[in-house]
Amino acid sequence: MFFMANYWIIGDIHGEVRLLDSLLENLLRFKPDQIVFVGDYIDRGPYSREVIDRIMGLEIPVACLMGNHEMMMLNAMEDLGYGYNPIELWYYNGGEATLHSFGATSFFNFQSTMDPVYLEFFRKLKMNHILHVDHQLKVLVTHAGISPSIPVEQQIVLKDYTSLVRYLQENHIDMGDSFLWVRENFFESPSDLWKGYLVVHGHTPNMKLRRYITTNGTRNFLFVENDISIRKEIGSGKMVSIDIDSGSVISGRLTGLGIFIENEGTDAREVRLKSITVTSEEIVPRDLGILNH
Repeated sequence: MFFMANYWIIGDIHGEVRLLDSLLENLLRFKPDQIVFVGDYIDRGPYSREVIDRIMGLEIPVACLMGNHEMMMLNAMEDLGYGYNPIELWYYNGGEATLHSFGATSFFNFQSTMDPVYLEFFRKLKMNHILHVDHQLKVLVTHAGISPSIPVEQQIVLKDYTSLVRYLQENHIDMGDSFLWVRENFFESPSDLWKGYLVVHGHTPNMKLRRYITTNGTRNFLFVENDISIRKEIGSGKMVSIDIDSGSVISGRLTGLGIFIENEGTDAREVRLKSITVTSEEIVPRDLGILNH
């Protein structure tokens, strides 16, 4: 079997640079054509700055998405409150660990001394990324999923933090209803909202999603331990979304999803999913099988 190309998507890191280093060491052996990060590089874990340094230092193509934690940090930096105190919200969600990783003693020290290179990195983070796997399959990578409040065709044209903020303000949409924060409304929505795409996302740790699904009785989610969950369309069995948030800070696990495009010497293409989950002590590779699309 000849592998034409492979792409990797990495879940929420939250300052766990040792897990990121281990995951990168293992997936770089495949010589990926591109690595996509779903966001939430910072907060909670102790090495936010080091995580950004690792990503910026990669010598292969990368696409870096914004997570809700990067948005909270920028809201605090820009003093965009949406009716709440943005600094308090960021601190409440683990921002103090990020300050310490940048060597800051207070938020205002952090705000005034941040190297412009990092600020540019955060402000230019993408809202989503599309992998055109073949003529039938488009993989839409987004931080939290698809928000019913924002049509997918409008979501995919939003380019960066500034365009998202403007869109939310102009359409009177709460930040929590965006595709950087959505949870239950995404999991309960019909997949017709993102027809034509396989959505790959993070944001909701799979152990939390498993509890939610168990409580609500939904049966179309397949869990691979607490590292990955695959949502299938009822009836057709087609994969419609994949959650790759292993809960790095709370579980000590970080997952990357690999999309391998295979060719057997004909024009037919086969798309195979693989994954690697790392902990401080082990590496868990998985073959998730042929992608049904």
